[in-house]
Amino acid sequence: MDSPRKPNIVFILADDLGYGDLSCQGADLVGTPNIDRLAREGIRFTDAHSPSSVCTPSRYNLLTGRYCWRTWARTGCIWIHDPLLIEDDQPTIASMLRSSGYTTGLVGKWHLGFGRPGAANWDDLSGVNLNGRIDPGPCEVGFDYFYGVPAVGQEPNVYIENHRVVGLDEDDPIELALDTDPAYWTDYYRRPRKRNPRIGMNGGAATRFEFNDLGVHLAGQAQRYIREQAGGEKPFFLYFAQRNVHTPLVPHPRFENTSEIGVYGDFINELDWSVGEILKTLEEEGILDETLIFFASDNGATERHTPVTHVNYNGHRANGPLRGQKSEVFEGGHRIPFIARWPGHIPAGTTSDQVLALTDMMATLAHLVGAPLPDSAGPDSFDMLPALLGRNGLAQIRPNCVHDSMRCCMFAIRSGEWKLILGQGGGGIGAGWNNKPGIERFSTSDPVFQLYNLEDDLAEEHNRYGDYPEIARRLVSEMEAIRREGRSR
Repeated sequence: MDSPRKPNIVFILADDLGYGDLSCQGADLVGTPNIDRLAREGIRFTDAHSPSSVCTPSRYNLLTGRYCWRTWARTGCIWIHDPLLIEDDQPTIASMLRSSGYTTGLVGKWHLGFGRPGAANWDDLSGVNLNGRIDPGPCEVGFDYFYGVPAVGQEPNVYIENHRVVGLDEDDPIELALDTDPAYWTDYYRRPRKRNPRIGMNGGAATRFEFNDLGVHLAGQAQRYIREQAGGEKPFFLYFAQRNVHTPLVPHPRFENTSEIGVYGDFINELDWSVGEILKTLEEEGILDETLIFFASDNGATERHTPVTHVNYNGHRANGPLRGQKSEVFEGGHRIPFIARWPGHIPAGTTSDQVLALTDMMATLAHLVGAPLPDSAGPDSFDMLPALLGRNGLAQIRPNCVHDSMRCCMFAIRSGEWKLILGQGGGGIGAGWNNKPGIERFSTSDPVFQLYNLEDDLAEEHNRYGDYPEIARRLVSEMEAIRREGRSR
């Protein structure tokens, strides 16, 4: 008797989408009917997190099941001239699923670097050749196919398919250039480089994409990939890393002026439409109910480098009741929407309060497909399959979860209802940038750390550090052990 076919897996990762940006999460000024459908027909996690509150680390966490702060990038983002962040011997979700009989594809934002370091100077732009073969990259860490962009918001604004820039004219080669404005010198990465450069692009006119077409174009490429794989002998895994709602906020013309909260809402409408297109394509191919679909965000929403307590777009709180925003260790920076749909396996219309992190996808999917998980794989990944399948009455699976900010490399640790932030403020926006003074101000009379009980203070308004020193000491010890031992699983 043949064993049952493994499900197709589609993981849709939104960009900078806040905890409160969906109507199924309580938003009343925006509507997300297609994403709401996933929640109505599946399970919604109310305590899900990206361990990091910015783009590069979030993607590394998801693909490897390992905290990104264990790498040379620490808590910062990397760019086109930076080497591939995923190590040669580091298993990924894609490589694990491919070894388990899956065809694997990535459409969308990569943001994890290309090539290997070869120059002594980290500011050398010769590490990646955009006019020739670009490798190593996604296809060297488990993906059979890649179509997407290096990052969003910094040049080069080009599509890459597998190992080559799409549409390149050999008579008009691409040349990268550094913005050498001294204002952009920084050492916040805390690694062997002295600046966070802005990258410019000269040449390659035929390769440049328009930002207002990017989200729609990527959705079309994801649909094409699904159609090509449907009916194949192997199940497929599609990691669709959509660009919405990351800046620049320039929706496709068909979505302009479609939201009462302005362009941010227009961009949410475009994102929801793209999810609907994925569902429609799966349905047309007759494989919708044979596909496990995940929807999540890489981190919280932001108000564009403005320090705020709550992100607010014309009355819409993008992170819901949560304090803070992208780049910070407050809940608004890393608590994310997380939904999964798989009829016949995941009970419809359910919610879970399990603490879940993007890192948990490695162990969870390994259990799902019956793949052995060696000790070197997913060292910070916990098997959430029982929670995913809606088994009620489970104790919390995760003993703890570590969060980090970008700019100050600040850490927080969550254990049960308690969360300890190892510093003052949120450690991100407002904490200083490029050697400029921060807007946040701290007093030596304030506690050096912050301790919050999230069960009765989700908004992180009441610092209990002075009231419960024994809890703070326990959490510090847990954090030290996680860092020292190189793993938390």
